[in-house]
Amino acid sequence: MTPPRSPRPARLWAFALAFALAGCFGGETTPDLRKAPDFTLPTIDGRQVRLADYSGQVVLLHFWATWCPPCRAAIPHEIKLVERFGRQGFVVIGMSLDRNREDLVRFLEREKVSYPVVVVDDPTRQAYGGVPTVPYSVLIDRHGSIRRKELGFSLEGMAATEKMIKTLLDEVYKIPLGA
Repeated sequence: MTPPRSPRPARLWAFALAFALAGCFGGETTPDLRKAPDFTLPTIDGRQVRLADYSGQVVLLHFWATWCPPCRAAIPHEIKLVERFGRQGFVVIGMSLDRNREDLVRFLEREKVSYPVVVVDDPTRQAYGGVPTVPYSVLIDRHGSIRRKELGFSLEGMAATEKMIKTLLDEVYKIPLGA
């Protein structure tokens, strides 16, 4: 007699599918304008990246994973944003949720990712709201305040993020003379 099959694998597949689909659709959340939590995290080559070191710059934190198709789709757009706005004080920090270092290294080399990528720890993930899905992006202004959050990836969402980046980069030039 064969034992009854456990429903567990079916539930795991359903959860995985729901999780993957959640990342396919971009959706902006309301900015909370609070200070972005500081962190110090390691890159895959052992350097340390500290958010506070980017004070005065516009920063896009991109929480992602190599196994996430929408995350991978966002990366070429982010590379172009860095090429376009990097000299004006814009930076992307990739916030990898990957646990397999070799997969991450191979992916970064193959895709020629030009911005720093750190491996996220649980306290940092929790400080940014638990990262409800990936990709999840947080745009931080020159003063360190969170100005935009986006769940998932879409071309419309990327266009809105680019527009906000331009706005935030221009804000520094709107300071009155003599102030």
